[in-house]
Amino acid sequence: MRRIGDAGNRLPEIASLAEEKKWSQITGIITGPLGTLLQTLNSVASIAGTKEAKSLAQTVKADILNIGVAAGKKDGASCITYADKAQADLSKFVMVAFE
Repeated sequence: MRRIGDAGNRLPEIASLAEEKKWSQITGIITGPLGTLLQTLNSVASIAGTKEAKSLAQTVKADILNIGVAAGKKDGASCITYADKAQADLSKFVMVAFE
């Protein structure tokens, strides 16, 4: 749970980094803390054993991959949109996986 929280706390940073056009720092967050988050989500989804948890884990993964694609294209608006979506989807995942 701590790893999910730590990584989730990094998502809001993406918006300010995108506004400042710090694409390499966004990529660093994606490959570092958010990469660890994806592994953790898969483990938690397996333990939870529900289709909804597995589906939400995949949704968060897609959101994070989309942030990376947007950063690669230097598209700040999309980075912010996908970061917000990832936060919302991560919250849903936590509620489903830990109920």
